[in-house]
Amino acid sequence: MSVEAKAPPDERGRLVWAVVWMVGALVSFTLVAIAGRGAAARGLDALHIAVWRTLIGLFILVVVVAVKGVPLGGLRSQRPGLQVVRNLIHFTAQFSWLYALTRMTLAELTAIEFTAPIWVALLAPFLIGERLTTIRLATAVFGFAGVLIVLRPGAIPLSAGTPFAIVAAIGFALSMITTKRLLRGDNAFTILFWMQGLQVVIGLAVIYGGYALGFGRGLFVPDPVTLGWLAGVGLFGLTAHYSLAKAFTFADAIIVAPMDFLRLPLIAAVGLLVYAEPLDPWVLVGGIIVVLSNLLNLRGERRAPA
Repeated sequence: MSVEAKAPPDERGRLVWAVVWMVGALVSFTLVAIAGRGAAARGLDALHIAVWRTLIGLFILVVVVAVKGVPLGGLRSQRPGLQVVRNLIHFTAQFSWLYALTRMTLAELTAIEFTAPIWVALLAPFLIGERLTTIRLATAVFGFAGVLIVLRPGAIPLSAGTPFAIVAAIGFALSMITTKRLLRGDNAFTILFWMQGLQVVIGLAVIYGGYALGFGRGLFVPDPVTLGWLAGVGLFGLTAHYSLAKAFTFADAIIVAPMDFLRLPLIAAVGLLVYAEPLDPWVLVGGIIVVLSNLLNLRGERRAPA
């Protein structure tokens, strides 16, 4: 049999569906950014956007549980303590991302966000005992070089959102690592349900804790237009992660993950066309280097022995 034989139809069909779901994920992630900016433009701060996002997401998941008849016992976590830790980290990362969203260009934010897998490669050996291989160390150095090109510290003043974007990237990396540990006992839907529920509690605790200390006015119901933007953030946030998960069920990570990097040129185009953000060539060059470092890491993981 020739090694150049074509893949069987069912395999080609699975690849097509992986691409379809990844397109859905890319569009959803982009719409989250647009909806988040829309809510911020109506005067809502990052904290309230984060809380409303999780409230709306939780409501949608409760409806899914009711309609599908998911038994409540199936939502019990084997590691509730780790769930709390993960969601404290993820809520901080999500707040930081939303705060940076209106304080830097979309292309800059996305380029920095793409360093999350590089942080995973660096932190996983210390947190969950994975090996720090030469290829992982090389991709980390390569990726951070890309970030330095994006930020150009000393050459241009850092934007107000830069520190928050970096915190978000590290937070998302830690969230990925804790998710990997949670998946040893919990399924993906359970993790998603706990994420929405716990982050509602965390967000409300932060808002009303500040209110008790004289900061803010607690959670309030925004006007219908703002609520519409918030609904978009919550809904598209769920469809983005669901689409990404579905894509991974149809194809290997080595095929699916690189498709996510198409988000960088897509979000840069949105920034240009919707928000008149200039296409800084240094941001694109640095972003491409970050993307290439992730691809190098994926290639190294593929060749690594099982």
